[in-house]
Amino acid sequence: MKIKKETNLWDVMDAFNCKWCIVTLKNGKKVKLYIVDVDYETFGYDMIIYNYTGSNSYGVDDIPFSKIESIELAE
Repeated sequence: MKIKKETNLWDVMDAFNCKWCIVTLKNGKKVKLYIVDVDYETFGYDMIIYNYTGSNSYGVDDIPFSKIESIELAE
C-alpha cells in the first residue's frame, strides 16, 4: 500500500494491524516490523506504532505516515 496524504488511517489499520510488515521509508530504507496499532490523537499526525517482537500488546516506537513510502505484508 502506497502511503499518500489521502491514505486513511483505518485502511492501514484494517490491512496491517497485528501483522509483520515491510515498511519502505521515503529515504529508501526498508524495515521489517510488527504493526501493533495506528494513532492520530496522541501527537496530531497519523502514525503506525510497532515493535520487533511480534507482541500484540506492546508498541515500542512510531513512524509518522509522512516518512513512509509504502507498507506491505512480510512473507
